[in-house]
This record gives sequence, structure tokens and C-alpha cells, in this order.
Amino acid sequence: MSITTTALFVLALLAVAWWLGPGWRPRAQPGVTRARPWTVGHRGARHVRPENTLAAFDLAFEHLDGIETDVQRTRDGVLILWHDFTLHGAPVRDLTLEEAREREPDLATLDELFRAARDAPGTLLNLEVKSDPRQWRGLALERDLVRAIQASGLEDRILVSSFDPFALLRVRLLAPAIRIAVLTAPDMPAWLPGETLARILHADAFHPNDAQVTQALLDRWDRRGLPVHVWTVNDPTRMRTLAQLGVGAIMADDPERLAHEVAAVRTP
Repeated sequence: MSITTTALFVLALLAVAWWLGPGWRPRAQPGVTRARPWTVGHRGARHVRPENTLAAFDLAFEHLDGIETDVQRTRDGVLILWHDFTLHGAPVRDLTLEEAREREPDLATLDELFRAARDAPGTLLNLEVKSDPRQWRGLALERDLVRAIQASGLEDRILVSSFDPFALLRVRLLAPAIRIAVLTAPDMPAWLPGETLARILHADAFHPNDAQVTQALLDRWDRRGLPVHVWTVNDPTRMRTLAQLGVGAIMADDPERLAHEVAAVRTP
């Protein structure tokens, strides 16, 4: 190996070490003014209102510090809030907004959520990009989502999350200022190590499933300054335990129950 090649190799190693180490500092959400742990309504309030609807979001905003919802793109380019890749048997991406609302009249759009969120200042908007890393769907969803966030005036309250590292990478490259979070689940394939992806992508939060949360994990990310937002926690005792352990946020399906249990920890 020549001196030049060796020097380049060493510089590459140093660059990687810097990227995974001191070059990564998770960023705060200055627009979210609530105390930690944040209470977040999973799909709005899916235990008591139809999920991902304005009715669910309004109830969550009334009781909690924010909401989590799922973003997809219709064939005519509208960003809608729907969890599954199909809507009553039809692929979401193959439907127009009108066709989608024929199947689901209460279907909400991202713009409608943004309007509702402006009446709930200081709250978090966790937008999950619904994308499958095993399928190439193009850049339209992430491109339109980034444009919508930038135009909303709510960017400092928004966190974009996904199980798909390529979707998060596209958001990161399109708009480095937008904060992102890596989602993980116990059944994810081994080639998608969530904690490693959080380092590589310079994530601003880590979103494990409740079954993955251990004291060691919390301690590890606390040293890094990376908030851990846990989903989906519906057992009241577990809600209190996680709040006591110092997680960054707890996502649940029943807003009133979550608010009650976390309030009991915040003000014993």
C-alpha cells in the first residue's frame, strides 16, 4: 500500500469515526414546549376514536403533548394519514383522494392535521413515513412530505419517523434541518439494526417497541443525549414505570389514561 493510499485510508477511518461519534449531536425540538416525558397519542386516540382522524387528533391534543400518525401519498399526490398500505383492499398509492374518501369518509389529510395542530401550540407532531425498505416506491412521498413540512411553519414541532432507513435517508438528504427518528420492532430483520441505523443517520430520537426497552438501552442513549420514545404502551403500570425510568416520550392508544398515569409521576 502506497503512502498516499494509506493516508486516504486513515482519513476515511477518521471520517467514519467522527460521523459515528462526536459529529453526531441529537437536536432538540424547540417548538415542543411540554415537559418530558411527552405523552403522545398513537394514531391520535385509536382506542376511543377512529384512528388517524381529526376527531382522534383533537382528543389527543386536548389531553396529551402530541400525536403520532402515518403518512402516505395518493395517486393524485395528496398526503393522507392512513396506517395500512391498502385501504379496504385497494393499494393507497393507486387511489385518488376522492376514491380513498369513498372508502373511508373520515380520512384526514396532512394539511388538515397541520391546521388542527396550529390550535394546539407547543405539541409534537410525529409523522411516520409509511414505506417498505424492500420495495422501491420512488421519491415522491418523501419529497412531498418535506415540502409540506417546510411550508407548514411547524418544522420545529415535527419529527419524521420510519422503519425504513432509506426513507429516513431521503428525508435527511432532502432537508437536513428536519428532525428524524428511527423506528424499531422486535420482529425486524437482523440486517436492520436499529441502534446502528440511529448512529449512521444521525437520528434525533430513537423509537423502540416497548418490548425492546431495557435499562441498559436507556442508559446508553442517555449518555448520547438521544431521547427514547417508546411505542405502544397501553398498560397503566408500564406507563408509570417508563415515566419513572426517564424515557423521552410514551405513545399510547388512550389519551386520558396516558395523561393520568404520567401526571401521577410528574406530580407525586
